[in-house]
Amino acid sequence: MNTRTEHTLGLLGQGSIYQQMLRSLENLYQILPLALDSPRQDFTRCRLIIYCADNWSPQALLQSNYRCIEAGVALLPLYTRFDKATIGPCVVPGQEGCARCAEFRKLGATSSYGERELLLQHLFPRDITTNTATETNLVDSVERATQSWLSPLSISMLATLGIEEIHTYLQNTVVPRTRHALLTIALDTLECSRHPFMPLSTCLNCGQRIDDSPELATISLQPCPKPDVSTYRSRQPLASPKEILATYLEPQTGLINSLSVEQQSILPIGSAHLHIETDDENETAQGTGCTFRRQQSMVVSVLEVLERYAGLNTRSKRATIQASYQQLIQDAQPALDPTTLGLHSPEQYQQNQKDPHHPLLVPYHPGLVFNWTWGYSFMYHSPILIPEHCAYYGCPRTPENPAFVYDVSNGCALGNCLEEAIFHGMMEVIERDAFLLTWYAQLSLPRLDLQSIKDPGINILLKRLEQHYGYSIQVFNASLDHALPCLCLLAVDEQQREGMPRAYVVAGSHPQPEQALLRALRELIANLAMPVQHYQQNREWALKMLNDASLVQHMPDHPLIYNLPEAFERLHFLYQSPQHTTFQEAFHPREQQAYEHLDLRDDLNDLIAYYLKRGTDTIIVDQTAPEHLPCGLRCVKVLLPGMLPMTFGHNNRRTNLPRLQQLPVTLGYRSQPLGRAEINPHPHPFF
Repeated sequence: MNTRTEHTLGLLGQGSIYQQMLRSLENLYQILPLALDSPRQDFTRCRLIIYCADNWSPQALLQSNYRCIEAGVALLPLYTRFDKATIGPCVVPGQEGCARCAEFRKLGATSSYGERELLLQHLFPRDITTNTATETNLVDSVERATQSWLSPLSISMLATLGIEEIHTYLQNTVVPRTRHALLTIALDTLECSRHPFMPLSTCLNCGQRIDDSPELATISLQPCPKPDVSTYRSRQPLASPKEILATYLEPQTGLINSLSVEQQSILPIGSAHLHIETDDENETAQGTGCTFRRQQSMVVSVLEVLERYAGLNTRSKRATIQASYQQLIQDAQPALDPTTLGLHSPEQYQQNQKDPHHPLLVPYHPGLVFNWTWGYSFMYHSPILIPEHCAYYGCPRTPENPAFVYDVSNGCALGNCLEEAIFHGMMEVIERDAFLLTWYAQLSLPRLDLQSIKDPGINILLKRLEQHYGYSIQVFNASLDHALPCLCLLAVDEQQREGMPRAYVVAGSHPQPEQALLRALRELIANLAMPVQHYQQNREWALKMLNDASLVQHMPDHPLIYNLPEAFERLHFLYQSPQHTTFQEAFHPREQQAYEHLDLRDDLNDLIAYYLKRGTDTIIVDQTAPEHLPCGLRCVKVLLPGMLPMTFGHNNRRTNLPRLQQLPVTLGYRSQPLGRAEINPHPHPFF
């Protein structure tokens, strides 16, 4: 069928691929040669524009992408990159998933830091990401080098596949294979493969973030049937484990590019990695999953990375309110008082000003201006404004949007529905608060008798763990005033073996106390699986941190100190606790039954109500990113104002909260409120 009069195709570029495409298409369609500086009306005359280049020139590719999006015309790139030819993506006007998205996904999937930096600095200049390329880029990139891998056969194959994609797009009957994907041809073997990618929700060219608003933050809890009363996940998730792995894992263009499983431990440990490289982000995230089954460990590690992805930065909406707390209150806007989240001390702010890692961490005062995002308050049943840096812990610090607290992923959680994510986010906040109260106030908690555990699987795991690693396990009831059982677990090398870490400290929380122990044991196993050489190689550094707490700046630094035999005396307030009790004495069955509904919504309502009765609000920020939606996932940040927030880096801890001073008295651990000078001066051991 002759379609020459029906469609006009634009052709950008030059070189062998350009010439082959011109010869192949000129008898089928009307061809309009274009340059990057061609008038906009020339671009708009075309139904589809084909970008051709014998060599990879991201400057020219991105400028072509920008011109086509600006003109509202489709784009199909064909080019080579090193030893591979690439077709795609097929960029459709008005839809997400452009060439810019694909380039950033490829960049993020580059495993080598050095290679990533090379590509970023030399092949992907920052001025190009603001669309300042010129036509010279395209000409120079072609003339600068000859693609030695190209042959008449590979060019012909590339053109054939490219024409198939052109026909598919123009016929509009099926989705082109290059929609949200790249086709690559190995130029040495001519092997063809397809690499799907997820559109970049924050893309400057095709991203569709919307303005934040109270309406977007409003939450109405929906029914969420559970598989059984003691499982706190939805009964019918949208995506299966296999579908989750297929959606997010892709070595060359995937949101997650690396996934491995450690099988040498007593439980399989999954480890997933993600690198985010965009105009305003350069972050690396890792997720770990430790469960009884290999595939489940893999999926848990992937889900943890997806949670980190959403918690780092807003991806579906943009902040529209920049004001001070003082201004918002004067304007009668509902806003959370930042002081209820715990601030740093004046000395910490002074120290952070000298720290190159926190150059824009500024002292808080009611007149400080910064960005706010909308969350939802269950106390007031209405939206409430939250400091953006407290909702997204990787949000860029700028003079216009300064951060006044150091925050982490504390309270961020992913679920198969909103209710599930909120419940698990609350469990994390509760667990961390209980742990930090124990540490800062040095509470001598009741030790739980492990002989009283009823679950035979947990008993077997405990014995196997002690046999395999040689550590004795002590478990303490850290529930304090919380609605759910919280446990603190201490693993000690009683044999004091040469070159072995002396102790590990982890925590766990769950409506069922023995399940809280299982969660803590899985955390411990993941820590124990780290090669002992890590401790041995870093022992000298750990000794320096032992003597100078200001050197503790990153998450892995904290447990490393307590691997030292020299630091063990700091754990004596737990290790030498004189109190002993059984699980049955510590946790009354009636308390557990409070969260044994068949609908998770009922469990969640009970949990929220428990804290509301004690004057503690539950505030939710919906962090769900567009990337979560294909598998029906939801992500939230949970804030319980007044609770102690987990931080990493000793100078970043936030202890300025009344709860820390008063609760030890309320619970009978002390006769007087805890003074500032009495707070445990040592870095916490949490990891």
